[in-house]
Amino acid sequence: MTLLHDGITFLNFDGSYEQQKKLTASVHHKWIDFSNLRGTSLYCSPRAFRIISSKLGLIPNKGLTFLGSGNYHYAALALMHEITRPFTLVLFDHHTDLNRGQIGSFLSCGSWVYHALTSVPLLKRVIMIGPNPLSARSFPPPIRRKVIIFPENGIPSEEQIDAVIPTETIQISIDKDILSPHFTKTNWDQGNLSMDELCQTVAVLLSKKEVEEIDVCGEWPTRPHEHFNQTAQQRLQLNERSNMKIAKMFLKTLNRKKVREYKL
Repeated sequence: MTLLHDGITFLNFDGSYEQQKKLTASVHHKWIDFSNLRGTSLYCSPRAFRIISSKLGLIPNKGLTFLGSGNYHYAALALMHEITRPFTLVLFDHHTDLNRGQIGSFLSCGSWVYHALTSVPLLKRVIMIGPNPLSARSFPPPIRRKVIIFPENGIPSEEQIDAVIPTETIQISIDKDILSPHFTKTNWDQGNLSMDELCQTVAVLLSKKEVEEIDVCGEWPTRPHEHFNQTAQQRLQLNERSNMKIAKMFLKTLNRKKVREYKL
């Protein structure tokens, strides 16, 4: 099994990737600018979500998409709507993002998984890696039956992955707040997973399933006046290194796929 798409895309909501020039220079990519779109930070208005979905829909072959800070994790839902066959969401996150939402019909970075489970018929199950399993107690039964949680100190084995994922196709969504602050710095409370643990688990998924797309969020958002702040620059550089490792893993998988196709 392998990646189904090979394109790399950056979504510019918060300017964080404008400061990661080594990353953006090292990979061929598409760039979508949402910096002037209102109603997007933390909560996303219906109008803004329609615009995001429409612009994403214009770019084919999206394999790896960088979303920005965790405030924009809901953009993974727009990517999900493009999947055309039954699939499982494998979510690496320190939080469940399963809240019902607090502001009417507004989608949020904390409710997008709930929206996905209640509005995407092709989504058959959500495997969460990182949150506290006790948080599942508050989920309503129809939601709870579709969610399996592995805590960060209980990363699933290959056998467990085979047992709990009911579909051949998966979407992988990574919020880097699952990682220890030693490896990345986000604007949310973080877990303690290492970069190697994250990459090893993603590599297992890539080897066993057909991966429709991978999305990554968890940047440190910066305002223009912080671009010369030493602490902000250190955090940006730390995040850039973690993004480079994820991008290299993605490209390495693509290269293996090309070698196999050539041999065939």
